[in-house]
Amino acid sequence: MPPRGPAPSLPANGASFDVLVVGGGINGAGIGRDLAGRGLRVLLVERELQPGVHSTGRSAAMYMPSYGPPAARALTRASRSFYEAPPAGFTDQPLLTPRGVLYVASPDQGEAMDALHAELAPACAGLQRLDAAATLARAPSLRPDQVMGALWDPESTDIDVQALHQGFLRGFR
Repeated sequence: MPPRGPAPSLPANGASFDVLVVGGGINGAGIGRDLAGRGLRVLLVERELQPGVHSTGRSAAMYMPSYGPPAARALTRASRSFYEAPPAGFTDQPLLTPRGVLYVASPDQGEAMDALHAELAPACAGLQRLDAAATLARAPSLRPDQVMGALWDPESTDIDVQALHQGFLRGFR
């Protein structure tokens, strides 16, 4: 575990703030950037020597419009335009990198795969059903006797968490 920084202290110059954000991870940085962008004076405090050390720093983040309950999928889809075209000066590199996701079904999960396809297809235009051969071509390390097929979601991507986090932090320095 990295060493912790000194205890946070408020500025000695008598500055005042409208909002105190505790934690400089991706959520705190994102909220701070948004509030600062609305004209509020934001103080972000972080216990560690640098922001983003814990979950933000270890995240293997994916943008997956097909994952989670319906409300989470709707929020994910609603955020796509931000990831594809962040505000000017936010970052100088793409936030998303194509990857895609397989939802693999074993031979006894045919009905579950049908149900998942029916649930996801209306909102995931690129969702494709794959047979066992096509699934194994994409994921050859799978055991062939355990694969009936899969759903392929080509819209899922990697998120560059470091660039996203730094863009949020840059937004209210």
